[in-house]
Amino acid sequence: MSLMAWTLLPLGALHLWFGRRLRNLLKFQLVLDLILLAILGPVLVGGGDLNPIRCIEKLPPFSHVEWSQSTEFQPTQSDLVLYFHPWWEAAGRALQRGEMPWIASGFGAGLPLLANGQTGLLAPVMLPVWLYGPERGTTIMAFWKIELAGLGAFLLFFRVWRLRWIAAAAGGVAWAGTPYLVAWLLVPLAWVAAALPWIWWLTWWGMRRRAPLWTSVVIGAVMGYLMGCGLHPETAAIVCGSALLMALVLHPVRWKRLLVIVGAAGLVTIGLSWPTVGYISASSRHALGADGAANRDRLPWSIQKDITRQIAVPASMGHPGRGDWKPQYPQAPGAAGVGGVVLALVAMGQIRRRYGRIALAAVATSAIGIILLVRIPPLDALLVRIPPLDQMTLPRFGVLIPWGLVVLAALALDGALRGRIRSLGVRLVPAAIIGIIALTTAPWHLQPSSIALVILSVIGALAVAFLQRRAVVPLLVAGELALLALGINPVAHSTDRLPKPALIERLQALDQQQPGRIIGMAGALPSNLAMRYGLRDLRASDPLRPKSFARLMGVLGEPKTILGGALWHAPANLCGAWGVGYAVTRPGKKLEGWHQTYSDADGIIWSNPQLLPEVRVVGHAIPEPENPLKLVTMIESVDFEFSTLVPIGTPQISATTMVLELGRRTSSRLEAVVECNGPCLLVLAQPWAPGWRATVDSRPTETVLTNIAGLGVAVPEGRHEIELSYHPWAW
Repeated sequence: MSLMAWTLLPLGALHLWFGRRLRNLLKFQLVLDLILLAILGPVLVGGGDLNPIRCIEKLPPFSHVEWSQSTEFQPTQSDLVLYFHPWWEAAGRALQRGEMPWIASGFGAGLPLLANGQTGLLAPVMLPVWLYGPERGTTIMAFWKIELAGLGAFLLFFRVWRLRWIAAAAGGVAWAGTPYLVAWLLVPLAWVAAALPWIWWLTWWGMRRRAPLWTSVVIGAVMGYLMGCGLHPETAAIVCGSALLMALVLHPVRWKRLLVIVGAAGLVTIGLSWPTVGYISASSRHALGADGAANRDRLPWSIQKDITRQIAVPASMGHPGRGDWKPQYPQAPGAAGVGGVVLALVAMGQIRRRYGRIALAAVATSAIGIILLVRIPPLDALLVRIPPLDQMTLPRFGVLIPWGLVVLAALALDGALRGRIRSLGVRLVPAAIIGIIALTTAPWHLQPSSIALVILSVIGALAVAFLQRRAVVPLLVAGELALLALGINPVAHSTDRLPKPALIERLQALDQQQPGRIIGMAGALPSNLAMRYGLRDLRASDPLRPKSFARLMGVLGEPKTILGGALWHAPANLCGAWGVGYAVTRPGKKLEGWHQTYSDADGIIWSNPQLLPEVRVVGHAIPEPENPLKLVTMIESVDFEFSTLVPIGTPQISATTMVLELGRRTSSRLEAVVECNGPCLLVLAQPWAPGWRATVDSRPTETVLTNIAGLGVAVPEGRHEIELSYHPWAW
C-alpha cells in the first residue's frame, strides 16, 4: 500500500488536475506514462521492489540462497546493495532513534556518516527511505525521478522556450527515458540528473534582462543546496556548471550576474558540505589522487571504442542483465546515448535563428561530456589539468552528452514542424551512422532481445527520416526508450529484500551472547552489508576513508584502493584491540590464532580469544614504525591489553595502575572518568576523523592516534574526567 500511496494515487491526481486545467500537460503525461510503465510496471503489478539484491548471490555466505523466481539478476548495480542501502539504513535507524546520524557505528568501526557526502541526509526527497526502508524507498524515488525529469524538460521546452508541443513532448520524454537516467535511476545521482532541466530553467529565469540582483542570489543558493545536500555533489557541480555555461553563451555581457551566482553557490555549498570538505582533506582518496595523475592516464582504445558505440547504439554492447554485456566497464558510466529516434531528430530540421545560442550551448555541453567521457585528445589532456577537473571522476560528465543531444533534437524538430525541414539526404545521415556503428559491434553475437533492440534503433532512425506524420514522434521516442529500459533496473520479490542464510543467523546469535565487531576475510560477507543485520563491521567500503583507517586496512592485507577491498591478514591481537570478536571466511579456509565456532557450506565463523573492550586505559605506549612491513612484523609481539601503538613523538606514557569508570557512550560521544598513578592513555577503538575533539576536566586537549587509526586521549596522573565528542562542522 505504501508504494501505491506514493506513486499511483498522486499520479492519478496529476492526471485529473492536468485534464481539468492543463490539457497540454495531460497529453505529455500520457506519453510519459509509457516510460513509467516500462520501468515500474512489473513492480506495480507484481509487487516487490527495484532492487539488484541478487548481485551478491555468488558471494559467501549467500552462495546457496534460494531466490524467488520473480527476482531478477543484474550484476552491475552492486553499488546500491553494498554501499547506498547500508548508508541509508544506518541514517534511518539513527533518525528513528531521535539521533543525528553523524556516525555509522555499523561499519568502519564508527566512521562518519553525514560527512560521507552521498547519504542525502539534507535532502527532503529521501523521505521515503527514512519512512519505509532502502528498498521500498528506492522504488518510490525512482518513480518521482522519472516524473521530475520528464516534466522539467517538457516545461522548459514548451513554456519557457515556446517550442511546438510535439517537439517539447519528444524532448521531455527523451530526457525522462534517456539510458543515462535509467542506468543510474536507483542511486542519488539520478536526482541530480532529473533536476538538470529545472536548473537550466532557473538559470534562464535569472539571466533575463530585467531580472533583479536578488534572483542571482536565489539561483546561487539553489545550486549550492543541490551541491551540498548529500545527493551527489560531483554530478551536481557538473549540472550547475552546464547551466552556467548555457547562461554565458546566451548572455556573455551579463557575466557579472554569473559571478554573483557562483559566489552564492560557493557559500551555500561550503556551509552545507563543510563536514565533507574536512573529511575529503583527510581521506585516503585525496592522498591517492592529490596530484591528479589518475585523470591524466589515457583510456585504452578498446574502452574508447566501446563507449562511442554505446553512445551511438545503446543496445549494441549487450544488456547487463541478460548475460551478453561485452565491455570491460559497467553499463551505467557509458550509458550516454539517446536512442536512434532522438539522434535522427537532430538532423530533421533547421534550428530557428532565435534558438541559435541555445543550440550552441547544447553543442558545447555535449562536446564537453564527450571529450571527458570518451577522452578525445588533445582537448581532454588540457581539461584534466585544470582544477577541479583534475580531481573529479570524469565519467560523471557523461550526463551532459544526452542532455545536449535532447536539446538539439527538440530544437531541430521544432524547426521541422515550422517548415524548416532538411533534405532527405541529410535526414538519412544519422540512420547511416547508426547502422555502420551497429555493424562494427558484431551484434549477431548478442542475445536475440539485444539484437532486436539494435535493429530497432536503426529502423527508428530510418522511420524518422521518412516520417510524414510528425505528431507520432513523441510516441516513437517513448517506445524505443521504454524498450531499452526494460530489465535495466531489476525487480526483486519482497521476500528477497535481505536474505538471511544460516551463517548470518548464527553470527547474530553469537553477537547476542558476546558482543563484538566482525570482519570478513577474502571477500566473505561483503563490507557494509553486515550492518543491515544488526552486526558491527570493522571494514568499510566507502570512497572517503581517513588515511589512518586505510593504513589500518592495509595492515590487514587490503589492497591500496579508494573504496577498499578484501582483507587477507587478521592478527588476532590487533583485531581484538579493535573490538573484533568474530571473523567469517570461505569454506575450507584457516585463520591462525582464532577458534572455529561454526561452519557450513557457505563459510566458517571464527571467534577471537584476544577480544578486548572497545574502551580501555593503558599505561604503556609503543611508537608505531612508519615502514608498513616493520609495522606488520612488530604487531605480532604487542600485548594490546596493556599497550597501544602511537605515532612517533607522542608524549611518554607510564602508569602501572589504571581505573576506568565508563559513563555515557554513543557513537559520537564518550564520557569517562580515569584514575591512574602516572601518565596514561584512554583508548577508544573507533577511527579518528576530522571533527573529533577531546577534553580533560573540560579543558581542550589534542587527540592521540592509537593502534594505527583509533582515538586516544593522554591523561595526566590522578583522577580526571575525559570527554571525546564528534563535531562534524568543527574540524
